[in-house]
Amino acid sequence: MNPIDTPTAELTLDGLVSQLQECVADRGPAPMTEDIRQLCEVLYSASLLREEGRPVRARVMIAPPEAFETNLGPPGGIHALRFAVPHNLTANEIKRLSPAASFFHSVVAVWPEQGKGFRIWGLLNTGTRWLNLIAGGRKPMGTEFPHPVIHVRDPGWLLFYYGYRLMTEWRGTEFHGPRLDVFQTGLLNERFAHLRQRLVDELAPDCLPPTLDNDSYADLCHLIAIQFIKRIINLVRSSGHGGSLIFLPAGDAGTDAAARWIDCKYPAEPDAAGLRFRHLLQRILRRVGQLSPEGATLAQAWEVFKNSTDAELDNLEEAFFELARFFSDLMQVDGALVLDQRLCVIGFGGEIRVDRNLLQVGHAQDLDAKVITTWNPQADGTRHRSVYRLCSVEPRVIGFVISQDSQVRLIANVEDAVIFWTHTII
Repeated sequence: MNPIDTPTAELTLDGLVSQLQECVADRGPAPMTEDIRQLCEVLYSASLLREEGRPVRARVMIAPPEAFETNLGPPGGIHALRFAVPHNLTANEIKRLSPAASFFHSVVAVWPEQGKGFRIWGLLNTGTRWLNLIAGGRKPMGTEFPHPVIHVRDPGWLLFYYGYRLMTEWRGTEFHGPRLDVFQTGLLNERFAHLRQRLVDELAPDCLPPTLDNDSYADLCHLIAIQFIKRIINLVRSSGHGGSLIFLPAGDAGTDAAARWIDCKYPAEPDAAGLRFRHLLQRILRRVGQLSPEGATLAQAWEVFKNSTDAELDNLEEAFFELARFFSDLMQVDGALVLDQRLCVIGFGGEIRVDRNLLQVGHAQDLDAKVITTWNPQADGTRHRSVYRLCSVEPRVIGFVISQDSQVRLIANVEDAVIFWTHTII
């Protein structure tokens, strides 16, 4: 069985140790079971410490020194700083090194020595492109590193990855398998499909190069928009503030829904400035079309978007993600940021005022919500419950709720039932 695909029901500390051992089995001499168990326990202990008043946060990679070349570095590779003398692996040593191995930029590298268990042999500067896969952005890392990486995320909370793929989450006394990437749900694709197609149909005759067909342009539009929303959510998560992001139907339907159910302290004027996302997206689509070869597939166009060094596309990306930062800043104000499905700002500081109690909601266990478990809304905070209620009275609403502990949920109404998905996090 692939170690990444171990069923959730089997997950225990012993199961986690077995997963990690399978990941490094082809690198001899492979770490011993007891060494891997001790590594997990040390990192869990490190997560409970504080460095100058802050919780310890670090990434730790299980990999031998010879796995890394000496002439590489970010953004396309990994820069390895090898210590002249390896250090003992202890919780306090991880705490001391964590400021030097900034969570988003570098990792602590460990590998066992004969008879000594795991030792810290150096620091690896990975750069931040690995975040683009999760947090939105272009130019992901050139090659995925084929090593286990353990994220010391918060007190009592570890995330175990193999390269970029989440294997297991250890939180408190519980172990969980990989959570869902909610951005892959068919729901998001379907709810916005008509607007994407309309945008492409409006542009195609005069503005979009014929290098892609209209369907490919519409699908590309979806992929780029998802990157934008990911960036907003990650910025809010990184702030530690939490927030709610509400999508209402476009046009008058969304404006009417906001007037009925949401009291925005700061409503936005419905002018052309509110369509900045749409205008930037149009320009990005056009430029990607110009840079793509004749008869390009969606996959080829997506590679152009991610990897092109074109100056105009770089400037558009900067403007695009600066808008995402602006939206995330609006979410720092208490209350929801309310957008329509064109990502036009309706208002922020929104107070949802739906006077309705829900006795239960559904927790989707798969992307298509075929497997749903019952969830008691009273177990959640005010942000979550208010979005549940809004979705119960406005079936076309989509909501994202980011809690202060960085948990992310997608909430929607599916066939007259309020459902939420828990999103994979880093």
